[in-house]
Amino acid sequence: MTDAFWGPRCGIYECGCDPGSFRDILETALHALPKKSARELRALIWALDAKITARARIVRVDAPDSRWWRGMSEVR
Repeated sequence: MTDAFWGPRCGIYECGCDPGSFRDILETALHALPKKSARELRALIWALDAKITARARIVRVDAPDSRWWRGMSEVR
């Protein structure tokens, strides 16, 4: 069994083997929603992001708006 987070990537975005793709989908949804709905969802997502970055061993976050989940495959 391969590790879902650190396992090999097939290169197909829609496959789901890249855990960052799920967070990208959330980001796309945030931009597609009306402002009020996006604001409410963003508050929930930021709270979860804060928990993830606090628990992670090493997460490179340059700015609050940075896509930190994109760099997770390089960090181990």
